[in-house]
Amino acid sequence: MASSPPGRDQEEHVIIERAMRRLYGSRQEDAHSRQNAAELVGYLVKTGIKDEDEIVELARIAHGKRYDPDNGSFL
Repeated sequence: MASSPPGRDQEEHVIIERAMRRLYGSRQEDAHSRQNAAELVGYLVKTGIKDEDEIVELARIAHGKRYDPDNGSFL
């Protein structure tokens, strides 16, 4: 089994951190909504979406709802 390229996890982490800062900055949001957004952003990055603007836009559209990748719905 091939391992992931060096630095890939770090690159993904940086994208996730920047996207979350853009989404929430210093605003105090509901912790539940923020956690849902973090999970969605992480999922998007892990599935290959690297465009930060696109990630932020998709997370804003979700409005902090939990994403279920099994059926593609937001709860």
